[in-house]
Amino acid sequence: MKYILDSGMGTELHERGYEVPDWKKSIWSAHALNESPNAVLEIHKANIKAGCNVITTNNYYVTPAILKREGLESKFESLTQRSIDLAIDAKEGNPDVLIAVAFPPIETSFRPDLTPSDEIITDFYRSIGAIAKDQADIILCETMSSIREGITAAKIAKEYSDRVWLSWTARGLSGEDLPNGESLSDAINAGNELNIECQLINCLAMDCVTQQIETLKESENFGIFANSSVLKHPVTDLGPDCDIDINHHSNTKTVSPKEYAEEAKKWIEAGAYVVGGCCSTGPEHIKEISNLLLD
Repeated sequence: MKYILDSGMGTELHERGYEVPDWKKSIWSAHALNESPNAVLEIHKANIKAGCNVITTNNYYVTPAILKREGLESKFESLTQRSIDLAIDAKEGNPDVLIAVAFPPIETSFRPDLTPSDEIITDFYRSIGAIAKDQADIILCETMSSIREGITAAKIAKEYSDRVWLSWTARGLSGEDLPNGESLSDAINAGNELNIECQLINCLAMDCVTQQIETLKESENFGIFANSSVLKHPVTDLGPDCDIDINHHSNTKTVSPKEYAEEAKKWIEAGAYVVGGCCSTGPEHIKEISNLLLD
């Protein structure tokens, strides 16, 4: 394994007592960029201290469509830059730590049905890329719920960086399919055509990820940042009216940082290029993963 990615920002903000509004109705963890930027800085530092060597900027919910919920769409560029500035400040004195600027879904997570036209999402990703250029070590296209959005994001990312990571999600499902019903295997194959550095999977139960290792290995390099949870019952078809997030929370059980690291050891042994954490993970999870490499 070459890289340890950081842990989930929203989870850790909540654990530290900061306000984290509902992600379906508000600007979620981006709220901290306005109200508690020092908290974001300290969480970045805590992850670095725990052993990660890649930190992700906190711009996941900094999109015009989502910022509009609170009348902040005019702050899209300034908040994106603030997220980068905080990451730069956090890595001071740690030159080996890399900064990954997020290319997030343009709309609510896990809702590919809300994704607008290719023209709109192309303009959106180019606007982030123009800010990130010469400031990002890596562009991380994360939590992609459809091949269309993921491939568009990665194509645009390549215009601004030689180092692009593309991460798919199968949240709420057994891991075989994206939220829009497309297969993870088809997504990986589509990503392979772009000749990008790494393809990952994120934001689903950790045991589901393990079951998809062989599919992930179809990419040049693969990575994982899962949720610190296990699936109670395998689900392959939620039906058209099922809320994928409600299903996820009602059908998973949270596990300890040590248990998460034990699962991550399987990914590392299988050849993972990068491992980190998503929802329900914090710096303590990263520390446990880091400790694996010292044993």
